[in-house]
Amino acid sequence: MTLSSFPSPIARLLAAHAETRRHLDALADAGADAWPGAAAWFEGPARTAYEILETRLFPALIESMAGSDAVCLKGLAGGLARDRADLERRWRQAVRSAAADPAAREALAVWIEDYRGWLACADEELLPMAARLLDDAALDALAPDCARLETSG
Repeated sequence: MTLSSFPSPIARLLAAHAETRRHLDALADAGADAWPGAAAWFEGPARTAYEILETRLFPALIESMAGSDAVCLKGLAGGLARDRADLERRWRQAVRSAAADPAAREALAVWIEDYRGWLACADEELLPMAARLLDDAALDALAPDCARLETSG
């Protein structure tokens, strides 16, 4: 099923995260053999997906809570953004080289598990909350951004 067959921006983000998991699994199982496809995914559509979360979805969620105390939501969004920045930094500094360096495989394994944890938080907490809190207009506004997931990478 292609990303374009999903009816909502939330479903498209979930599909992108499922594909990210597939690439994480391939890296964990095949290591260097899976590297070209995984690297293209992580530097393309996966990056696009979390940019959509941070620049469009997080602000839309916080706006949806206008007039109420959104401390928990801001904490969740802020934590996901910080964790994603750490994953990105580790990707650039160490993980890319791990595929070619067997001694660095431990760093890759830890990064994969941390990324899986990030995806679990986004998919099990943030995106269901977004599906409940965002109105049709906010979801419609996200649709063009999520359509970029189809052409990234």
